[in-house]
Amino acid sequence: MDKKLTKKQEVIQSQLLLRAVVWDIFQIEEADEYRLKSELKSFGLPVIQIREQAETNRSREKYKQAAACLSKLGILEKEALLITEDDDMAEYAYRQRDTDGYSGMGVVCYETETNRKDVSADMIVLGFEEIGIQFLDRVLKRRNGVPWNILYTERTMVREITLDDLDELYALYDGEGITDYTEPLYERQKEEAYTSSYIAYMYYYYGYGMWIVRDRKTGALVGRAGIEHRDIGNEVLMELGYLIGKQYQKKGYATEVCEAILAYAKEEIGINELHCFIHPDNHASLHLAKKLGFQMAETFDSEKEEFMHLRMNLR
Repeated sequence: MDKKLTKKQEVIQSQLLLRAVVWDIFQIEEADEYRLKSELKSFGLPVIQIREQAETNRSREKYKQAAACLSKLGILEKEALLITEDDDMAEYAYRQRDTDGYSGMGVVCYETETNRKDVSADMIVLGFEEIGIQFLDRVLKRRNGVPWNILYTERTMVREITLDDLDELYALYDGEGITDYTEPLYERQKEEAYTSSYIAYMYYYYGYGMWIVRDRKTGALVGRAGIEHRDIGNEVLMELGYLIGKQYQKKGYATEVCEAILAYAKEEIGINELHCFIHPDNHASLHLAKKLGFQMAETFDSEKEEFMHLRMNLR
């Protein structure tokens, strides 16, 4: 690597699943190509350039060429991401998981005027201006069913939930006072089905949701926090949610995590407004919301239970 990585880049590097990029793009802006390839190089990731092949079995031959290059580098196909503007190539690579035990490459297809609009890929992009290594790594993680690490604070790490977290979550929800103002978990079989569906749909389609909060040093479960949807009549509002385990309460963890999530919502997701709906007897939660900068909006009645409605403009 030419330059020493920053502390933030070192954290990103430590969690990379991505080990190589297969490059099959020819219509990209030169500046975007240079920036992206330079970033990949700075993290020590090889970029394998696809060479044009004869028209007969073209996609298959291009894929075999890329797979052979990866093999020489000791890199598995599932650790590599194909970036292509060739919709036939994207389709072929994407279908490998159906015939090769889910071991094929992840696929990012660059949409051009000549692409088919129904092309199969893990991600379809319209340009590369805002695409970097973390975006590409997250596409590959989604492809392989690996949870995203969302953000880090001084004391915590926030990531997507997995089924392996459920045992600790049940212990968390059994804590004194935890479910006074929060719905308990379902019984185990139903909770597993709900979590699997949540991962497959909420995370996949929106890229956010309720996440797990863990202690950076010990790995212990601190709680949950994140961004949910709440249906209000014909309107869907973005809601900040948080739940901190009893032993971590009154130690600043909720403030630390929620402030980081607010910054992430604004800067990474582009959310303009967030809401909180809090029971009026939940004084600790109301205090936290106001401390974060939420302001009273109006009350909201749901199934005859009144909540305080607070709103924050992130712009």
